[in-house]
Amino acid sequence: QLHPHFLFNTLHMISALMSQDVAAARRMIARLSDLLRRTLDSSGTQETSLADEIEFLEGYLEIQRARFHDRLTIELRIPSQLHDVLVPRLILQPIVENAIRHGTAAHATPGVITIAAEQRGPLLILTVCDNGPGITAGKEPQEGIGLANTRERLQQLYGQQSILTLTNRPEGGACATIAIPIVAGR
Repeated sequence: QLHPHFLFNTLHMISALMSQDVAAARRMIARLSDLLRRTLDSSGTQETSLADEIEFLEGYLEIQRARFHDRLTIELRIPSQLHDVLVPRLILQPIVENAIRHGTAAHATPGVITIAAEQRGPLLILTVCDNGPGITAGKEPQEGIGLANTRERLQQLYGQQSILTLTNRPEGGACATIAIPIVAGR
């Protein structure tokens, strides 16, 4: 589920680009069209390869980079040997959107979002970390629609074998971690 503000901000950015850089505006329209098409295309499958998930995420991030310019740096740490592992479709986008919204958009300092994957035994560990203010000490993190939907989807697909946590990073910022089983033969 794409956040409505993302859609409105993107349309506003495209409108502004039309008078400055028509080619860039066309690229953003094409990216937004691709994102909407993939979001709406359920095609009955709940899972996709990690490589396809990252490809979708790259389109989303291209729009966000255009919006934030030099205020947003994205670091992808996805080993090629994990590209074929199956993950829930569109699982990373709401987590990354939260990291941008709470870790970059609301602050004047440049944001760094790190998206990583690793295999730990039978589990795939996906992490999305930011360098923002983190979670307020002593408070439970507020779980909005994105995190709640993600948690529910993980529960439906993997039951108790899945984990979604949100924690502070020692060096500052927050980190969302998803752990799901790697199941052979899927």
